[in-house]
Amino acid sequence: MKKHFYVVRHGETEYNANGIYQGQTNDIPLNDKGRRQASNLIDKLKNKNIGAVWCSPLKRARETGEIIAAGLGLSTKEHKGLTEGNFGIAEGTPVAEVKSWEVYTKWRSSDPKYDDVGYEKGETKKQIRTRAVQALKEIAQVEPAENIVIAAHGEVARQLNRAAGRLIQGVPNGTYSELILEDDKLYAAEDKILLLSCCAPCSCAVIKTLAEQKKDFAVVFYNPNIRPYDEYIKRRDENKRVCELYGVPFIELEYDNERWCELTQGLENEPERGRRCSICFYMRLKRVMEYALAHGFTAVSSVLGVSRWKNLDQVNNAAVSASDESGMPYIEIEGRKNGMQELRARLIKELDLYNQTYCGCKPQNNKGEI
Repeated sequence: MKKHFYVVRHGETEYNANGIYQGQTNDIPLNDKGRRQASNLIDKLKNKNIGAVWCSPLKRARETGEIIAAGLGLSTKEHKGLTEGNFGIAEGTPVAEVKSWEVYTKWRSSDPKYDDVGYEKGETKKQIRTRAVQALKEIAQVEPAENIVIAAHGEVARQLNRAAGRLIQGVPNGTYSELILEDDKLYAAEDKILLLSCCAPCSCAVIKTLAEQKKDFAVVFYNPNIRPYDEYIKRRDENKRVCELYGVPFIELEYDNERWCELTQGLENEPERGRRCSICFYMRLKRVMEYALAHGFTAVSSVLGVSRWKNLDQVNNAAVSASDESGMPYIEIEGRKNGMQELRARLIKELDLYNQTYCGCKPQNNKGEI
C-alpha cells in the first residue's frame, strides 16, 4: 500500500497575524488572508489527482480543508489525531514572550534528546508526532484514495515531516509538504533545495554530500555582510570553485552591503552570537527565500550554523521568522554531526580552500571606517 499525503498547514488566523500561540484551546476561524491562502492551494493541488481531503476538527484546519475540498469537487472527513498540539501554558501567550522562555529553544530543536520536551501542562513533541503518524496510518487503512490532502496545523506538520526524516523548521500558513506512506514507512518526497552558503569552508562537506546523494539543489551566495569587498570576491570565487568541482549550480545575488549596514546600525559592538547576528541571518534568509519562491524551489536550507562560532538555534529562529514572512519552508541539513565536521576539515585541506578567521562582518564604526 502506498499513499501520498499532502500535509497542509491551515491558512492564517488573527492569532497568527498577531503572533499569539493558538494550540487547542483557541479555536478560531481563518481571517480573510487565511481564506485566500487556502484558495490559492487549490491551483497548486489540482494536478495531484487528489481523491480525498481529511482535516483536524479545529475550525481553522477544517475551514482550510473545506475550501480546498470544494475547489476540487470533494468533501472533508475529520480525524482527531490531526488536532494541533496542546501547548499548555503557552496557549494564548504572545510568541515573542514564549521565545524568551528557556524551554522554547529545546522545543524548536531537532535534536532527539529534546523529544520529550513540552510546555508546562502540554504535550511533548514525541506525543504529538506519535499520534499524528498514527492518524495517517489509520486514514491510509480506511481511505481508498491514493492521493490525500491533510489539512492540519503547524506543529502537527512539523512533527510529521520529522517522522519522515525532513527536519523542517518553518511551516508557513497555507503551504503543504508531500509525504509518502509505503509499507508502514513514512518518508518525504524529494525537495528542490536552495542552499544558502556563507563560504566554501563551511559548505564544502554539505555540498559534496548532497551532490553524492544526487539531491536536487543549487547553492546561492548572498552575503552582503562580508567586508571589505575584495574579501567578498575571494569567498564568492572559492565557493563557486567548490560548486563547479561537484557539478552544482551556483547562484550569486546582489551585494547589498549598504542595506546590511543600515539594518545593523547601532549594533557595531555586539559580540559574536549577539543581536547583530540575528538581524543578519534574518535579512539573508528572507532574501534567499523570496528568490526561491520566484524560481521554483520547494525549500531553503543553509550552512549558516555549521561553524562552531555560530549558534545553530539562533540561525533556526531567524529562519522560522523569515519562513513565516516569506511563505517558503526552511529545512535543516546536517553539517556538524555524523562525521560532517571531520569531512569538512579534510576537504579544506585536500582542496586547499581559502579559509578565514572571521565570519565576514566587520561593522562600520561611527567614523564610517571598517
